Amino acid sequence: MLQNVLSQAEKNFESHVECLQRYIRQPSVSAEKRGLEEMASLLAKEINDLGGVGKSVPGVDFPIVYGRFDVGAPRTMVMHSMYDTTPADEPTWVVPPFEARRIANYENLGECIVGRGAEDTKGPVATLMNAVAAYRAAKVPLPCNIIMVFEASELGSKSLPAFVEEHADELRGADVCFWPWYTQKSDGTNVVFLRVKGLMTLKLRCRGGAWGGPQNAEIHGAHSTWIANPAHRLTAALASMKTEGDLDVAMEGFYDGRNLPTPEDEKLVDKLAARFNAERALIDLGVTRFKQDTVREAIRARCFQSEFNVAGLKAGFVAEGAHKVIVPHEAVAAIDMRPLDGMSVQNMLDSMRRHLDKHGFHDITIEPLSQGYAGGGSPPGDWAVKELLATYSDCGIDPEVWPRDALAIAAKLFTDLGMSWIATLPGHANRRHSANEYIQLKGYRKSIEFTIRLMWRIGHVVRGAS
Repeated sequence: MLQNVLSQAEKNFESHVECLQRYIRQPSVSAEKRGLEEMASLLAKEINDLGGVGKSVPGVDFPIVYGRFDVGAPRTMVMHSMYDTTPADEPTWVVPPFEARRIANYENLGECIVGRGAEDTKGPVATLMNAVAAYRAAKVPLPCNIIMVFEASELGSKSLPAFVEEHADELRGADVCFWPWYTQKSDGTNVVFLRVKGLMTLKLRCRGGAWGGPQNAEIHGAHSTWIANPAHRLTAALASMKTEGDLDVAMEGFYDGRNLPTPEDEKLVDKLAARFNAERALIDLGVTRFKQDTVREAIRARCFQSEFNVAGLKAGFVAEGAHKVIVPHEAVAAIDMRPLDGMSVQNMLDSMRRHLDKHGFHDITIEPLSQGYAGGGSPPGDWAVKELLATYSDCGIDPEVWPRDALAIAAKLFTDLGMSWIATLPGHANRRHSANEYIQLKGYRKSIEFTIRLMWRIGHVVRGAS
């Protein structure tokens, strides 16, 4: 029966490509509040067309697509993804970003679709929908019950916590949550990550005031010898928050509660250090070196540390070929932090406040942009992880296995309900949030096969102890 489904998927591949193109051609840009209702309605309708029960549920900011395929199976899989994208206003697109053009040999990668959302995440959503469609077309019952939860989260998962809480009784019966994400590298290496990090975004703001500095407006730079500068003060505060060499967070108590690496995690790091193509990774990232002195140290940092990243700084006047001699009255830093599982967003903010006060920066304000969320996932020995890795083996793939990735996903909302959490798909896609986002069609084909096989395994596994 499984082979019948796989054969049907291969036979219907052109319609699967058209599905992806249809999703890309419906813009759903959360930052522009553009097309979200339409995209949610489209997905809900297609869930109904596939024999499920789909609806668009109003959210705090944008709707959530909620779909159920209840087939009376003993196992239930939650499929969690997102349907919104970032804007596509970059001037360097080689094709219109919402045309979803199919290009025969794009950048020597073979046949690709280029368009906003090809990677993040119209592609993964299309993979899920087409896997279900293949079972239906082959007239083979789904091997497990399916719950689809598609959110709009490019601006933060604002609607998801309330939705999960409201539907907790329905979701609590699920065995596993699956986050589909293309992770194949440009050199063909596939990657599995077992856990993810959370996300907290905020601004640090320093204004002139009782401590010094211009209070209401910028003043002439000739006064900088006797009037303090908010830009200098903010950068000094930022520097104090990191250890020497920018290697880790220096705020006391920041990591309180985090789950420490297990011996199994360290074994995975050892295996990664032995096979990881660091040179290729640096080329793909467009950088010359890691901050750390060894590859193993770099891998450990990515897996077991939280990011504290200055995404932007704004103060005074900066223009190419021009200068304005001023002391600015305000400086702002945009910060993103990625808490590990076990960490508390509130504790991170509290440790930041304590650190600033301790170092004399009482005036610098902390302005959270969202409520944030901690990381989550499943350990190496979890039953669902074993089925995920077995599915890769079924597809003839030997992936790198990472204990954790820096990708920010609200996995903890689902694991707190008692289910396992797994992620990743074979297939290469790239340039999310950038011009000329693309997906290789041969990888897209493989991702559909993989999802069909994973559903089969989840539906037929005899669960042991996690």
